[in-house]
Amino acid sequence: MRINRKSGLAILGLVAGGILMGSSINANAALNPSSTLPKTDMVDVSSWQGNLTAADYQTLASNGVKAVTIKASEGTGYVNPNLPQQVQYAQQAGLSINFYHFAHFNLTDQAQTEAQTFINAVKSVTSSTNVVMVTDFESSELAGVTKDNNNANLAAFDAALNQAGYNKTDLYTMASWLGVHVDTNATNAGWIADYPGQPSGSKYPNANAWQWASDYRFPSINQNLDVSQMNNDYYLNSGTVNTSNTTNSASSSSSASSSSTTPTPTSNKSSKKSQVVLVPGPSAGKQYSASRSKSVKLVWRKNMGKHSYTTTKGARYSKHLGIRYGYNADLPNITWVTDAHEKLYKKNTGKYAIYYHVRSTTGNHGGWIWRGYLQ
Repeated sequence: MRINRKSGLAILGLVAGGILMGSSINANAALNPSSTLPKTDMVDVSSWQGNLTAADYQTLASNGVKAVTIKASEGTGYVNPNLPQQVQYAQQAGLSINFYHFAHFNLTDQAQTEAQTFINAVKSVTSSTNVVMVTDFESSELAGVTKDNNNANLAAFDAALNQAGYNKTDLYTMASWLGVHVDTNATNAGWIADYPGQPSGSKYPNANAWQWASDYRFPSINQNLDVSQMNNDYYLNSGTVNTSNTTNSASSSSSASSSSTTPTPTSNKSSKKSQVVLVPGPSAGKQYSASRSKSVKLVWRKNMGKHSYTTTKGARYSKHLGIRYGYNADLPNITWVTDAHEKLYKKNTGKYAIYYHVRSTTGNHGGWIWRGYLQ
């Protein structure tokens, strides 16, 4: 019997680190970096990784990690006590930051209540709504609910997130649950856990990410971590994070379903004013488009000098245009300052286009804009 450290539940035959489980669990020794293994684009952490230091997050970044998905909450009353510190360390390492909620809901009204717990936790550390909000769907009681009801409850959970302005959602679950207890869909393409005995190559290409191990050891970090390979740039975003003097009364709740088994939080020392991290800006509806991302090919990308522009035309995108961060008309009074540019080949037209990477003068908005829209 192994312990699900995400919620402190004892679950037969399942392994968990930050998030959980796969359909092909292995009990091998810790995996170490190797060219034969899948990529380690993303890691996920909870209070069980509260001992990781700022230097450890720098190590993750220097070893290929691009994004970290942090447990924000669980059920209706638990908030990760290490959330502010983990966000701050990930931010300082330049990692894209996203959040997950460990779900227990089996009724629509419970789903809505848990969604509010999730929203409040995330709002305590970031003002951005352009983060991926993941439903961690693996708790044992959910297996006793019909798939149709689980799908309906998940839809209610996501609807509450959407109403609060969070339009990027995803579903985390193990491969063995797909199509049996819950389904992915157009807005929740999936972050699928499946741990092969000898991981290699790629799996679940239609999903956003594949979590392929929970026992990976990065250099100089003496702890097993969950690692995932991303199939696109859906999780590559970031938010304005204010971790200074952040408090959240929910984190001290002793009645939460898992707080009694959660490790004592690491002391949060007073920190310097947190750096500003790129915020894509206001929501632009369904933001990720696989077809748009696949329609372009990078020719080159380079740093460039600072030049000031304004525009109300077009939109701001991620570097491969897969994610639309927001329409420029929504920010008509912003002055945009360049720091990089790229040349893309547009496969559908056979033409080339130059995009500038820009940030607002306050540093809290940014993205790639077609040069022709900038004045």
